[in-house]
Amino acid sequence: MNTSQSSSTVAIPDFVDLNFARRLEMAETLSPVYVNALQRYAPDATSEMVAGGTAVFGGRSYPANHIVGMGLYGPVSLAEVERVEDFYRSRGVPCEIVVSPLADRSLPELLGSRGYRITEFNSVLILPLHEHELIEPAAEITIERVSEATEQLWGHVLVRGFAEFGVLPENLFTAFALLPNALSFLARVNGEPAGAATGAILREAGIAALFGTATLPEFRCRGVQASLINRRLWEAARAGCEYAVVSTLPGSGSQRNMERLSFRVAYTKLVMVRTWPELTPSGADDGH
Repeated sequence: MNTSQSSSTVAIPDFVDLNFARRLEMAETLSPVYVNALQRYAPDATSEMVAGGTAVFGGRSYPANHIVGMGLYGPVSLAEVERVEDFYRSRGVPCEIVVSPLADRSLPELLGSRGYRITEFNSVLILPLHEHELIEPAAEITIERVSEATEQLWGHVLVRGFAEFGVLPENLFTAFALLPNALSFLARVNGEPAGAATGAILREAGIAALFGTATLPEFRCRGVQASLINRRLWEAARAGCEYAVVSTLPGSGSQRNMERLSFRVAYTKLVMVRTWPELTPSGADDGH
């Protein structure tokens, strides 16, 4: 390399700048197609775009009622934050805003002034796909694409696999099983349902999003999760995706599994929440 070349012009492979962050955040932004599918089980499901982000409401019991991508396309105004708050408060749920570290600084400043609290950190991990080879699972493990015949079983396995994190609606995942570009797979061990996973190919971003991976307790530590991950990566590479992305809790077993497969942390983002007096037992508002 020419040592006289300015360091600012040297290309850094997989460097996460604002444009790349916008692509990655699409992985958690439900498109209208997904929202329409969700309405099969939650007729009041809806979404709204505000300040570059997409706010989604999937019913009061839906675990991902939040806005993603806000502030990645410029400053956020007070009126825009209030619009998001009205979107969620009018539907009887807290206002949950996922804040990327690359979002305009106006967003965290506004949230801080309105009494939001941090409830969670999320690690966003990426993997350049290039040529990803399919690694055959252990002999007792089979991985199959979800079909109309298995979508209910697949959804039940996911709900049961995530039961340790709280009670989830039985049909939470089923709406997304057979959508175009979905990466929905069922794992079996010796013929018995053992795990399930989903994801999506975002062709316009060149990204494959992996989410909703769960292994039933009795089948853990047998390579089921790794087999589900590998199959989706192989399918994404075949579809021409440039990167795979996944969000995990920092320091979790899921993050460890991803890093074993050469994923690396791109950044960590915050989940910030404001609730309302009518939703808290004490009647005390978190905000102003």
